[in-house]
Amino acid sequence: RDVRLIGVEAGGRGIVQGQHAARFAGGSAGVLQGTRSYVLQDEHGNIESTHSISAGLDYAAIGPEHAALYEQGRAEYTWIDDADALEAFRRLGREEGILPALESSHAIAHACRLAPALAKDAVLVVNLSGRGDKDVLSVQKALEAM
Repeated sequence: RDVRLIGVEAGGRGIVQGQHAARFAGGSAGVLQGTRSYVLQDEHGNIESTHSISAGLDYAAIGPEHAALYEQGRAEYTWIDDADALEAFRRLGREEGILPALESSHAIAHACRLAPALAKDAVLVVNLSGRGDKDVLSVQKALEAM
């Protein structure tokens, strides 16, 4: 329990209906595709539209493992918007020569916010779960549109 588990969700264009995929920030308990979890849905249980720069995070429900960790209080969850995820993608590429997946870029952005408040001897681990080469064209289009 000395280890903090922090999940970072897709805040999209902000926590506004249909503009994000942050299930813990705007969802409620529900069932999607036969799995009970936290789901972005309306008051009638209809699934809401989602948005994220990251295709891998653009989904209305979160896995049941995350729901269990959240309900047990073992993990905490936050969100990062598209602009901050894009900046983290660029920063890691520039500073470390690593092209992270856009999914992981959300976690990198949060780690960059969190790190200055940590003790000098703290250990911060970020899971880079995929390759960013698949996202380069999406990143380019998004940056051109900004």
